[in-house]
Amino acid sequence: MYLVRYVASKLKNGTVKHIPKPTLFLPDIDECRFQTHTCWNDSVCVNLPGGYDCVCTTGPGCGGDCTEEEGIRRNGEDWKPSFDRCAKCSCKDGQTYCRRRPCDCGDPEEDLFCCPGCDNRPSSQCLDQSGRTLYRSGASWQYGCQQCRCMEGEVDSWPLVCPVLMCEYTVVAEGECCPRCVTDPCLADNLSYDIRQTCQDPAGAVRLSGDTWHMTNSACTNCECKNGNVCCSVDLDCLQNN
Repeated sequence: MYLVRYVASKLKNGTVKHIPKPTLFLPDIDECRFQTHTCWNDSVCVNLPGGYDCVCTTGPGCGGDCTEEEGIRRNGEDWKPSFDRCAKCSCKDGQTYCRRRPCDCGDPEEDLFCCPGCDNRPSSQCLDQSGRTLYRSGASWQYGCQQCRCMEGEVDSWPLVCPVLMCEYTVVAEGECCPRCVTDPCLADNLSYDIRQTCQDPAGAVRLSGDTWHMTNSACTNCECKNGNVCCSVDLDCLQNN
């Protein structure tokens, strides 16, 4: 599609002649049809050449206000929500956005509950579980397999979050907190026993999954049936005492 426009050309005798010149006209993109507009709430998208407009005639959302439990919040208004004293919410074009409000440690009226890192009081510091390291309020550390944090003089601890493994067999190695993948079912410590998968010991006896026994000719060798796999290990303390 072409759009014809006219350009002025001055002739030798001083007269001006308008000469038509074809110009390439790009097709219009209908933002309303493809839902790429940003019209809010009760407003309606109206496609225009080269753009769009948001038309709103009726409804509470015509001004871009936000409807909250506490009432109507005006477009562009900021407030502290009742459900979180440390958050800050804003109304923008009919949508409510909440976020953690920034801390200003230079403000003497700063809420130390929300900003424990600003708390320099000695009474708000914490000793770790070993009693050797002092942490300020808001600091975090790992002790053993626990994640810990100092909160106004009190230590709050919770189990360390481990990544999710997409494998059949896992084991937690000595000195580690999180499991790792293994291919040998005899090394796995997350195995769920299935009694339908049996084993046969050297004497020919059928063993159910989860059964344990000692080798006939080796009292220090312990064996276990793990879902059809015979897994044996040697007890080192038994060897030293025999």
